[in-house]
Amino acid sequence: MQISLSTATALLLLPLGILASPAPVPVAEDVAVPDDLELEARDANPGELFKRNVLCKITGSSATVNCRSGPGTGYSVIATVKKGSYYSFGCYKTGTCVSGNCTWDRIFWDGKSCYVSGYYTDSACSASALGKC
Repeated sequence: MQISLSTATALLLLPLGILASPAPVPVAEDVAVPDDLELEARDANPGELFKRNVLCKITGSSATVNCRSGPGTGYSVIATVKKGSYYSFGCYKTGTCVSGNCTWDRIFWDGKSCYVSGYYTDSACSASALGKC
């Protein structure tokens, strides 16, 4: 029995092609979030980086700041963050301007995310440090 070189090569490489195929990524379902949800601050050094995330301090005049489902004041509030606490932010989007700041920084937790106006995050959450979502 003779097998051509191209057929033999294809048969040898077939298992590698199957292994290289990406597996489907499950899509998270919409999760109901309680109205009184308050995110827990990260107990970490503010200069510490976690993968691509940046720890940023929440600033402002009130004790808590709203974290919204999208990058703007028209989106629903799904959580709150505490002034003076550090949270892990992964990226930013442009949205409704708050006191001249039009960036919204995204927080990830337990497979969910929400956006805080860049007006309420310290300078560690600059656009260059976070990168666009």
